[in-house]
Amino acid sequence: MPEMRMETSRVTHVRQLLRERKYRTLSVDLLRWHPADIAEVLEDLEPSERLLALRLLPDEVAGEVLAEMEESSAREILDDISPERLADILEDIQDDDAAALLEDVPDALREEVIALMEAEEAEDVRERLSYPENSAGRLMTADVVRLRRRWTVAETLDYLRHAAQTLGSVYYLYVVDEDDHLVGVVPLRALVTAAPEKTIREIMTPNVVRVNVFDDQEIVADLAAKYNFVALPVVDSEERLVGVITIDDLVDVLEEEATEDIQRLGGSEPLGTAYFATPIRTMIRKRIGWLMLLFVGGTLTGSVIRLFEDITTQFTALTIFIPLLIGTGGNAGSQTVATVIRALALGEVEFHEIFHVVLREATTASTIGLILGGIAFVRALLWHTGYEIAWVVALSLPFITVWAAIIGAMIPLVADRLGIDPTVISGPFISTSVDATGLAIYFTIARLILM
Repeated sequence: MPEMRMETSRVTHVRQLLRERKYRTLSVDLLRWHPADIAEVLEDLEPSERLLALRLLPDEVAGEVLAEMEESSAREILDDISPERLADILEDIQDDDAAALLEDVPDALREEVIALMEAEEAEDVRERLSYPENSAGRLMTADVVRLRRRWTVAETLDYLRHAAQTLGSVYYLYVVDEDDHLVGVVPLRALVTAAPEKTIREIMTPNVVRVNVFDDQEIVADLAAKYNFVALPVVDSEERLVGVITIDDLVDVLEEEATEDIQRLGGSEPLGTAYFATPIRTMIRKRIGWLMLLFVGGTLTGSVIRLFEDITTQFTALTIFIPLLIGTGGNAGSQTVATVIRALALGEVEFHEIFHVVLREATTASTIGLILGGIAFVRALLWHTGYEIAWVVALSLPFITVWAAIIGAMIPLVADRLGIDPTVISGPFISTSVDATGLAIYFTIARLILM
């Protein structure tokens, strides 16, 4: 809340200075803020105000602000800014950020802007854009520190001091041979605490975790999360060091992958863009497929009800508890799915452990089902449905909960084994299968007790 109030106050302040044409004052004020804070403020302004405020910033700061903005807001500015100014801005930021900003602009404008950039920066941006979207090559920056094994610690520190203005990330210092093959890594902490006369060969770690330029960003995210890295080196097919993916991009990748998983778990394809930047027709297209599948699955539930029509006609009180039972089953299955998918993502479970996972989830669900069954028994009596109906509901809940947990535990593991993304299939499958089978369990128990 305090951050929101501060942002609102800043937006009001910027708008007031723009209305009063106090551009010099506004420029000074903006430069006191972090680029991420400026980006948040600009996103709340009208397009014309946004463009005017950006003109008051130096090229380097303007580039950092654009890189921090939501994709839709940045694209609006890129459509209105002159190619000459845009080229100047992109020259002053990292090549990966420049490439990301140029990804979605029209081809003609992109080529015009790149042609206006300095040759070296233009070549770096072209190289980034030549790699597939969502690949490590698209995410990396070529600004990476390269050390030689024969250098001493003193020589390396001297090199870093003299090259400080041109270096990118220095969280990790990468060691290469004469052909630029990646052969080791030296954390900055290890370098500054080592004796000056020691060589890089003596203090480096030879086994370096790396990604290939064509690796998908999901692999990048998994490695960053697994090893808690703040940077990852990128190599080509011949193991030559070509770049590094820095912490800002790693955080963005982790956030994007988590967002995709959440959207898929809800039975929808990932939007790929900001919520308000996604056209309605795109949202329809990404949702309709799974909804149609769930719709067809819903007809199975209707078929089960018709199959047991004799008992529901004779004991109409049974229908009162249908929403409760299928809702509880669906929720229990969804909880299990979410738990198992997360364990899969963290590498805590594998397919060969499926029996232990199912047993563990079934044991948990049986206890929960018994507790819920006891509560449902009391609730049924309070509704004056009679002891027999109350027993049917009370006995059905543990069976449905355990069955939902078994299905919820198996689906992600089997899907992962078959090479299918568990987040895509698990949610919809739980919804369609547990509803129908849960009702079948309920009515079967009812028939055994009541008839």
